[in-house]
Amino acid sequence: MVNHMQIHRRFIVQLLLQLLMLFVFAFVLNITIFILISYFAEQTETVEDLTKASDLFIENRVEVKAGTAEIEQGLKIRVEEQDGWLAVLTEEGKVIGSHNPPPSLKGKRMETLLYSEDNNISTYWVWGEFAEKQYYVVFGKHNWQKNIMQAIKENISWKNQKLELLGAVKTKLDKIDGWALLVDYTGKTLDSYGKDAPTSYLTEDLIAIKADQKWSHVESYFHEPSRLTLIVGKEPTSSSSLAGNMEGKISNSVIVVAVFVILFLLLATYWYAHKFSSPLLMFIRWLQNLGHGIYEQPVHPRTGQPMLFNKYGDIKRKYRLYKDLFFTLTQLTDILRERDVERRRISRSREEWVSGISHDLKTPLASIQGYANMMESDAYSWNEAEIREFASVISKKSTYMKDLIEDLNLTYQLKNRELPISKERTDMNECIRRTILQFMNNKLYADKELRFQPSHNEIIGFIDRKWFQRIMDNVIANAIKYNPAGTMITISTELIEQHVMVIKIVDNGVGMDNETVNRLFTRYYRGTNTTETDSGTGLGMAISKQLIALHNGSIRVQSKPGEGTVIRILLPLG
Repeated sequence: MVNHMQIHRRFIVQLLLQLLMLFVFAFVLNITIFILISYFAEQTETVEDLTKASDLFIENRVEVKAGTAEIEQGLKIRVEEQDGWLAVLTEEGKVIGSHNPPPSLKGKRMETLLYSEDNNISTYWVWGEFAEKQYYVVFGKHNWQKNIMQAIKENISWKNQKLELLGAVKTKLDKIDGWALLVDYTGKTLDSYGKDAPTSYLTEDLIAIKADQKWSHVESYFHEPSRLTLIVGKEPTSSSSLAGNMEGKISNSVIVVAVFVILFLLLATYWYAHKFSSPLLMFIRWLQNLGHGIYEQPVHPRTGQPMLFNKYGDIKRKYRLYKDLFFTLTQLTDILRERDVERRRISRSREEWVSGISHDLKTPLASIQGYANMMESDAYSWNEAEIREFASVISKKSTYMKDLIEDLNLTYQLKNRELPISKERTDMNECIRRTILQFMNNKLYADKELRFQPSHNEIIGFIDRKWFQRIMDNVIANAIKYNPAGTMITISTELIEQHVMVIKIVDNGVGMDNETVNRLFTRYYRGTNTTETDSGTGLGMAISKQLIALHNGSIRVQSKPGEGTVIRILLPLG
């Protein structure tokens, strides 16, 4: 019986696990996206300004080996792009690694370096702790604007509003691809030097320079007496483009993550639909097979193996959620298959019964019809004795037909397991003794000698007395009928291990050949000649075997021509 609570519990657990998996995936995905965005944001900030880099960023790019610091090439490039320098020092001020350092760095202790007011050293620092010994990574920016600005101020004619630059100053500007610009209070360019010098500078640009909102490649100086402004600068390095590239990477990463999420949702939807629809489609196919009279599980079209099982004979994982439905359908399939087999068997039995009764009734009906026609004919005049003889034959044939129909009905019921039996507690020795007495008291069987040898032990069995009587009648009658006068027939009983009894019917008659022994329980093999006064229906031994089987017993025959016959019946007493 299906346990509905177990089914509900199984579905709840299954769906809960899937929701938990989805939640875990979403959580991991969010963490991953957050880490990626944080990473790229840090990369972007670092590209723009190394002073914003984290300790971990620096530690991953600087390595100290045997007292010497090695700086990653990518970090060196960023230092150059930001017009800076990088140095790794001990607390005593010993430089163990550097890139593009200023001359004033050498020999200074850390505390002196950190609080120095030297205008050539930037005050932006990042330090890190490495291994067991503490080192410092120092990042600074070259203050090239201040040096050049001082030199240019000394070479300007404020009155004439002209840049009068010396050759040494021009060389310095050319070396760094720099430029100088002299503008009035309106932003109009009065004089300039350098191929990349701007043609004008707006007031908001000057304010931005003072507010440090622009890149560090521009510096300005306002000359109050003349109300002129000197601006020096150089071409910005590629750090801004790198920042743009980094922002592009972030955008691309977001797009990739979005595409991945969409693909995952599509695949998850397909997997989820396949997981639940595949078993349902298989069960629908199974039901369709049952509707078309195919009473078996669906099989794989290529391998011919059942779709529900793997190669080890276990239910496949995707069908385990529906195992109760599987067991129910299996039971339904088995029941329908058995009923179909039973229906076909009953149909064949019915056809055989109709065919048999049609065939078996032809001979007695022909005899009855012949005598009736003779009595009806006007061509002859029959006396009373002849009429009585005709009537006697008709009566015997009618009785034979009646017995034949009853036997055919009985065999039909036995074959289709429709014969009701009612077992009762019975003294087997006494039951068999009474049966033998009926034959001994019948004058027709006076030429045969019947003996009964009961078991010394009481034998109690559970049998249907009516049908057991029929078994014994048929077997004893068969021994009497087919043996000559003077034949001795001995019936004996024996108890085996208190739960099985053996009934033996032994005669010293003519015996039987192998063909007769093998076909003794075949319908109509013997006794189909209705011209004999003592002939039977030919169904007695076949019926006896079926009735014995109905009592869960068995019957065996041993015989040879001229040596008599031994029939052994085994019946369980339970």
